[in-house]
Amino acid sequence: MNKLIDIFSKYQAYFLGLAIFLCLSAVSFTATGEDITLVLQDFPVIMMFLVTLGIFLGFIYISIDKKKIKELSKEIAGHSNDINIEGNDLLKELTTRQTEVYDLIMEGKSNKEIMSLLFIEQSTLKSHINQIYKKLEVSNRRELKSK
Repeated sequence: MNKLIDIFSKYQAYFLGLAIFLCLSAVSFTATGEDITLVLQDFPVIMMFLVTLGIFLGFIYISIDKKKIKELSKEIAGHSNDINIEGNDLLKELTTRQTEVYDLIMEGKSNKEIMSLLFIEQSTLKSHINQIYKKLEVSNRRELKSK
């Protein structure tokens, strides 16, 4: 089942659209004057097949999402285990905003990118960075990233 989901994940975006289209096609109707009739009312087997196929494609879409979420959860858990304990104690001393700046620095963002993401001025960012360096006992980004 996992191999099938891996193959289908390339086309996941199409599954939901196709599922909706099939279900709506099965219950499509025509209106003539005062009469409203189902287009496929004389073919109930085809209607049921279209709805069943639509539901099946919806389940495939959901299964792919579940697998992606599970993989991302494992990846996140793995990254959180990589944090060294000594650095973790020092990180607790950072304020919320300093932690945001620290995370963006660790992601490799430039000062300009950080300023635009956090909507802060350059002087404010430099102040946060200097406080981070002081609290984590480093003198530059290279040391910060290696710590």
